[in-house]
Amino acid sequence: MLSWLELVGSYARLAWLSARIVLHRKLVFMALAAAAYYAGQYAFAVLRPGEGFGVGEALYVLVEVPGVLAAVYLSMDLVPGERERRTLETLYATSSTQRQVWLVRVAAVCAVLVMAILALSLTAYLCFAEFPWVAGGLNAAVPALLFASLTLYLSIAWRSANAAAMLSLASLVVILLAAASLEGTAWFPFIKYFAPPMGTDAALWAETALANRLVLIATAGLLLHLALQRLDRRERLLT
Repeated sequence: MLSWLELVGSYARLAWLSARIVLHRKLVFMALAAAAYYAGQYAFAVLRPGEGFGVGEALYVLVEVPGVLAAVYLSMDLVPGERERRTLETLYATSSTQRQVWLVRVAAVCAVLVMAILALSLTAYLCFAEFPWVAGGLNAAVPALLFASLTLYLSIAWRSANAAAMLSLASLVVILLAAASLEGTAWFPFIKYFAPPMGTDAALWAETALANRLVLIATAGLLLHLALQRLDRRERLLT
């Protein structure tokens, strides 16, 4: 029987291996895309200095939306990619339970996603606007984790990475198009925690934002649970 230290070490090695397999070259592409996006935004800010970013806009444009795109990109082929590489059946044959294997992989992706969003938040703080970048990054990670769970669920339900990505991006586009109506309400996934609407009590807005985040976290957990339930249907996934 393994000791607690050996057990934790084995899970850490499994998480590291899962991150290497799942992410492969994705982090390089993400870093290049983020660098190009930030360079464009910085050039725009230099050319038009009167249109800089406030705290709410900086988090929204520079951290939250790119974070959601990163979440979709990282999670879209978590399961379909295993099918394409013909390694899905091998995962079902491991000594660990199916849920343990997939939970470790999902946790590895989520950990990398949160670290990437914190890096975006720090870059936005250094280059564009002053705000509490750690709290801002963690706040921006919540909708990103929601979209990661949604994309994972859709990729399993449709058995296609491309279909999952398109449906998730379509959901993001709908939210962005409705932003003018949703902004300033408790229903906006990208609620501006650090920039309450004019005339709104700061304490009340903080409670509203906290409730918003708790609902998003609960929804992400529900989608992850449904995705793991679908992963139990081995025969359907392998065919």
